[in-house]
Amino acid sequence: MAEIILTIVLEVVKCLAPPAYRQISYLRESKYTSNLQNLNTEVAKLKSERVSTEHQVDEAKRKGEEIEENVENWLATANSVIEEADKFTEDEATANKRCFKGLCPNLKTRPRLSKEAERQKEAVVKVRDARPVNSISYSIIPEDTLLMPNKDFEAFESRTSILNEIIDALKNPNVNMLLIYGMGGIGKTTLAKEVARKAESDKLFDQVVFSEVSESRDVRKLQGEIADKLGLKFDEESESGRARRLYDRLKKEKRILVILDNIWENLDLLDVGIPHGDDHMGCKVLFTARSEEVLSGEMESRKNFPVGFLKEDEAWSLFTKMAGDYVEGNELKEVARDVAKECAGLPVSIVTVARALRNKSIREWKDALEQLRRPSSSNFKDVQPAAFKAIELSYNKLGRDDLKNIFLLIGYTAIASIEDLLMCGMGLGLFQGVNKIEVARNRVHTLVRTLKASCMLLDHISQKKELFSMHDVVRDVAISIASTERNVFTATNEQVDGCREWSDGSAIKHCTSIVLHDINTNLLPKVLECPQLELLFISDDPWEYSRVTIPDNFFKSMIQVRVVNLTDMDLRSLPSSLGLLSNLRTLSLCWCYLPDLSVVGGLKKLEILCLRDSDIKKLPVEVGELTWLKLLDLRDCEDLEVIPPNILSKLSRLEELYIGPKSFDKWEVEVEGVKNASLEELKHLPNLTSLELRARDVSTLPRGLLLEKLERYSIRIGDDGYWESTGIGCREFSLELNNKICLKDSLIVQLQRIEDLELWGLQEQDVDYFRNELVKVGSSHLKRLWLALNPAESEV
Repeated sequence: MAEIILTIVLEVVKCLAPPAYRQISYLRESKYTSNLQNLNTEVAKLKSERVSTEHQVDEAKRKGEEIEENVENWLATANSVIEEADKFTEDEATANKRCFKGLCPNLKTRPRLSKEAERQKEAVVKVRDARPVNSISYSIIPEDTLLMPNKDFEAFESRTSILNEIIDALKNPNVNMLLIYGMGGIGKTTLAKEVARKAESDKLFDQVVFSEVSESRDVRKLQGEIADKLGLKFDEESESGRARRLYDRLKKEKRILVILDNIWENLDLLDVGIPHGDDHMGCKVLFTARSEEVLSGEMESRKNFPVGFLKEDEAWSLFTKMAGDYVEGNELKEVARDVAKECAGLPVSIVTVARALRNKSIREWKDALEQLRRPSSSNFKDVQPAAFKAIELSYNKLGRDDLKNIFLLIGYTAIASIEDLLMCGMGLGLFQGVNKIEVARNRVHTLVRTLKASCMLLDHISQKKELFSMHDVVRDVAISIASTERNVFTATNEQVDGCREWSDGSAIKHCTSIVLHDINTNLLPKVLECPQLELLFISDDPWEYSRVTIPDNFFKSMIQVRVVNLTDMDLRSLPSSLGLLSNLRTLSLCWCYLPDLSVVGGLKKLEILCLRDSDIKKLPVEVGELTWLKLLDLRDCEDLEVIPPNILSKLSRLEELYIGPKSFDKWEVEVEGVKNASLEELKHLPNLTSLELRARDVSTLPRGLLLEKLERYSIRIGDDGYWESTGIGCREFSLELNNKICLKDSLIVQLQRIEDLELWGLQEQDVDYFRNELVKVGSSHLKRLWLALNPAESEV
């Protein structure tokens, strides 16, 4: 009844007083209901667009992009408007909108609510119309890794004070050489990296170069690392030629800081190619070393900076960060502090122990404290007892035997790559239940990753995934443990010369592993009496011209040996007793002179043969008798010219074959009256999963060489130029055609799963054919494609 009267009144007002009609119309229920519905509709639309925008923002953030400011402002405004509208809707639902016991509309409340609904609807529409439609986010340039904060550097007073002193010294024009020194594991490298970061971020130098020298003092590696930072490519092969080129390049830098980490002995900077002092006042050199004496007597150092132990409060701060804040609890705090004190302020000890005990029970903490308080081995010289006990505890906390075995193996052999660890581990049978090379490789990656997470291994300075490193102090502990627990003997030439245990054989007779580094004199006995020996590593000193002779009966009594690694040796004739090693699984002869290798034919159980970088001209036919061989590595054998036919095809169990990049490529070519092997033989290797090879003639590529069975391969057919593989971890194929053979005739491989593909010398009709083939088989794995036309070799 009330609505009927109101309708009549509105019609009268509409005729007699139009201006008042709009205001009175808000009393109408239909108007009121319409405004509320319109508001709810527009709010729903805005919420939908807000969700869509938020999804775009989330996706952009996952990609590492920055969000546009107007987008963030719009989202904030939309949230505010939606919140206000939702609150109004809730309040409207509970408001008293009728009077006279519900018989009449509330003429005071209805128009106010109706007007507010209309106002908020207009506000919602305005915000929705203002939604950004062009760009949600934008890409940013990542910060140089050198400028990023060093996660290993803790800004403790004992360290920041040294850091500031070094930075001040670098600003001094009269200082061109500096030295950071301290014991192993004290944090010298971490501090030097922070110096590099701060020097570059403060723009003290135009270039900052960091390189590890290490005990081996590999000058070529050192030259290469510095050159990489400068964008310099060497054409020279000799170290002296590379040094001259590097010297000239560094002279062109107005301000440059060269940091040489881990110096062990005198290093002539000019031999490397680093100008200093009056030669180039703008070139400053910062060294790190374990002892101040390393440089003081041999090299001029204008400023020395000793690095000592952390203070007690600093050590505790680092310990709690590594172990977790839960050690501050009442139950653990006292014993945790005692454990931290036993680490004696040595950062490497603190980090390894704290992480080993992270989330462990109080009983394990108390047991750890008891172990740390025991005296260390009396014969341990290179590491302070506290450091030894701390790292030994971390070793014990590894738990699993396979982790412990691999850790010790890396420690006493100085292995630094996944491949070398794989070959040695497979030979020793360390991977229980694993028979396939590919499965073993996965296991090695997992073990290395676990050891890194436990701070027992480090990322390699090159950041290459296939390489790793071990802290010097941790390595010393590993050698000590292996010597005590596993009867491992490891020594250098100086340590062996005059060693009673070595000369009379009293101690080494029961050894399970013998590792001799940098041997340059004939210290090897006529017969090595080691019936329990499983591993033998011998490397010649690369810095001394010597010819270590291995007696003919040297291997006669090694009846159990499974791994033999001879590196950098002049083996004019391999001892005949090598052929008696009936239990040998891995034989590695890298960087060796090998005129005659026929003796290997007697190694019937051999599974891995590595001749990488060795001077060998012909692969002996006796290799064909190694029917249990699973891996054959002939990479970088530059003098290898002859692989007789019917050798490779006999290796039916072969899983991995590497012949490249600078190695044999004369397939089916006659050399000295003998026609070389054909690639057809590869078809007789049903277990092959990894392949690396090169052939100069495209016509030697056999039909039916199916690559889809291979997990990894790097194959280059043709192209006489220099070839550097991007790594056997991927699948790459390069094919160079000639005028007689077109793509349709020669592309007889399956294109599936290829990641890196190069096709050279294409004829015009090849392009369409290739496009059709690519569409047919798919290209989801393809990451890089290079096409070149013939004869101009224009890039397609």
